[in-house]
This record gives sequence, structure tokens and C-alpha cells, in this order.
Amino acid sequence: MSTKRLSPGSTLLLTFIFLALFTTLAIAFHTATNMSFQQANSLASLQRAQLAAESGLAHILMTLRTISVSGSDTGAEYLADCANHLAAAMDGKPNLGDETIEGDYDANGIIERVRVPRIAVRDTGDSYDAQIVALNDDNLAITVHGRSGRSVRTLYIELDASNRRNAVFDYGVASRSKIVMTGNARILSASDDDPHWADILSATYTDPEAVKLTGNPTIEGDISTCDPASHVSVTGNPDIGGETNWEAIQAHIHTGIGDVEFPEVDPTVFEPFATNIVNSSTGTSGNKVFENIRIAAGTNPTFSGNITIRGVVFIEAPNRVQFTGNLNFTGVIVTEDAGEDVYDTNTIRFTGNMSSQGVEDLPDTPQFAELREMPGSMLLAPGFGVHFTGNFGTVNGAMAADRFVMTGNSGGTVHGPIICYSDSDFTMTGNAHFTIDRSRYQGDPPGFAQTSTMVPAPDTYREL
Repeated sequence: MSTKRLSPGSTLLLTFIFLALFTTLAIAFHTATNMSFQQANSLASLQRAQLAAESGLAHILMTLRTISVSGSDTGAEYLADCANHLAAAMDGKPNLGDETIEGDYDANGIIERVRVPRIAVRDTGDSYDAQIVALNDDNLAITVHGRSGRSVRTLYIELDASNRRNAVFDYGVASRSKIVMTGNARILSASDDDPHWADILSATYTDPEAVKLTGNPTIEGDISTCDPASHVSVTGNPDIGGETNWEAIQAHIHTGIGDVEFPEVDPTVFEPFATNIVNSSTGTSGNKVFENIRIAAGTNPTFSGNITIRGVVFIEAPNRVQFTGNLNFTGVIVTEDAGEDVYDTNTIRFTGNMSSQGVEDLPDTPQFAELREMPGSMLLAPGFGVHFTGNFGTVNGAMAADRFVMTGNSGGTVHGPIICYSDSDFTMTGNAHFTIDRSRYQGDPPGFAQTSTMVPAPDTYREL
């Protein structure tokens, strides 16, 4: 058998073929490796962009979590509230640099969009930016763009305006002022099981002596103050939280609990019912019956004798209104907002005996039909000072004013909280007393602006 040897030319050709093959394989391997690396980088970039978007959304939601807005706001007003809240929390912070929270406005100056500029979330340059728009009067929408390199991830969620109960309604007495109780003044709870119906709160920051107790006053609930620098002063033998020993009393005093929001009084919901004018030419003494009255500014009437009033009493400002006789009242007293620090010249005084029923006890007639569906408030007097020197029996609903003074033997049962809006004083002297009873009405009383928060709607969350 003979063996053929490859010629030198054939060997060279095979060498080139194998070289080309290995080169192709090397290039293919490099390309595949490079593509895998690029894909890995791209995936990592997308993940960082997603993380930036999620971080941004969480940051915005956390910032807006503390916002409180009026339940009567429009969508544009909600949006403006959000812009102001975000600006207060974020403008001037290092991660915003020289940028600020901005708003886009229409030709009428109504805000249409809130813009959050790019905010760095990592040293690598990853960032997020966002836009917030109003969908309607109850819903906002947040769109967040997370960025990492050339990668962008977009998240979307809607916020719903959700009414929430204001904590101030949980107190028997809540005052922006100092609370002073002397003599045998008493704040009691109608519940044997829940003395906290008689809790009191002083929200003053102008007087470190937030609560002053002198003599033998009784508070069946606890005492709270907002100012951490405030204190409760005691002279005499008080009974607080069912305790008379000072060391035991300390467990019922809570200073520096922080700010408590006082909801805006909105007596205008009752104003349309007051259609019958009372002015200086109207007789208000003797045996009189009034229904749904509006007391004109400057009338300064005194209701004396045996007076029956049914429905709404709307008092314009300025005014000094007195009830000196025997008042049989079924309804609600509301006032025009008299303004700041005018509670000495705008007053409502109860010096006689009052029998009071809520609006739900009005006659079942067409003129009272709508009003009967609004129980829970009895006296809403922003800007006015309210004075009690007589017995008021039972007050069926919340009372709110800029000042409260209770003297002598005045007192009765109040089916709701008593709220003092001015940093003036809330004073009880002598044998003044009242018992807080929360068993009759549930929920927030009418005539106060609803407080809302913006709550994320989880079912609207989308990754775009």
C-alpha cells in the first residue's frame, strides 16, 4: 500500500481553514459574551431605574401622608395643598440642589400640574422625577419616572381624598387657650365605664401654665397639653382621673403631646335656614315664639321672659346677644365669624334657665325636614365669647366659640365636645359644672369643615 503525502500547499490551506474557523468561533464567543454583558448591564440599569421610581413614589407618598386638607376643597385646591406641602418639605434640601417644586397654571391662575424635578437617589446618578395632576375633586394621580443611565421606568398611582375623624372631637374640652378651674368646678363623664369622655386638652403655646387648678376642682378624665414646655399648676385638693393623691394624679397628666389640629368651624351650612329677621324693631321680651331667625348685626338683643325658639338662630357680627329669662330652645345657634380677638365685644350670654333639645327633636314639618337630619351641634360661634351663669340642663350637641366663661352654679349635660378656638381663656369658677355624654351622637358634628387626607388607592397602581 502506498501513502500519499499532502503537498505543502494543501497543508497551508488547511491551516488557513482552521485559523478562520477558530477566529470565527472566537468572534462569536466574544460577541455572545459582549451581548450577555450588555444584557446584564441593561437589566441592571432597568432594575436601578425601577428602584429609583419605587423610592421616589415612596418618598412622595410618605411626604403627603402628613397633609390635611379641607374636605370641601376642589381638585385644584387639593393639588395646590400638595404643591405647598411638598415645597415645604423638599425645597432647599441637598438632593434637590437649586431646583424647586413647581406648578403649571392655566390662564386663570388655577394649578393644573405639580412638577417634582429630578432628585438623586444614588451616587451613581440614578434619579426620579414626578408629576401630580387632579383627576377630579376627589382624586389625584401621581406619575413617577425612575432613571438610571438610558433606562426609564414609570410608575402610576391614584390618591383618594378620605375624610378622617379629627382628634379634637375625642376630648370633652379642647381649648387653644389656658384652662382655668377654681372653686368646686367640675368636668364629669356620663359613663361609669369611660372616664375619658371628660378628658381635657390645652393647646396654648403662649402660657407655660397651660392648666391652672385652684380649690377643689374635679376632672374625671385626663389632662393633656400640646406644648412640651407647659405644665399644670395645682393649688388645693383637686380630683383628677379619680385620684386625689398627687403622685397618683401624675399618671393622668400628659404634657407635650404635640400639635392637635382644630377643624375649621363652618356654620354656613346652617345659615340658609335662618330666614326670619330679628332687628332693633323686633320685640324680644315677654312670652315669645321664634323660628329660624337671623339676628341682624348691631341689634344687641336681650331675650327675656318665657322665650321659645325653634330651628336655627344665626347671629351676624358684631352683636351682643343675651338670654335672661326662661329659654326653651330646640335647634342650633350659629354665628357669622366675628374675627380674631373680638370675643369681648361679640358675646352670647345665658343668664337664665335654658331647656335645650337638638335639631332632631324639631317638629316633623316641611320647614324643619332637612334640618332634622343634621344633629350633633348646638352652638357654633367663631369669634364670639360665650358666658354661662345659669343652668342649661342638657345641651344636645357640640359647642364651639372663641371664649368660654362659666360661673356660679351654671352647668348641665353636654352631648358633645366643647371647643375653644382662641388663645384667650376657658374659665370655670364657683360651682360651674358639666357632664360630657357621648352616647347620643356618633361621628363628627355638623358645622365643622371635614378634614381629609390623601390615601393611595392600591388597585390603581400600574407600571407603565
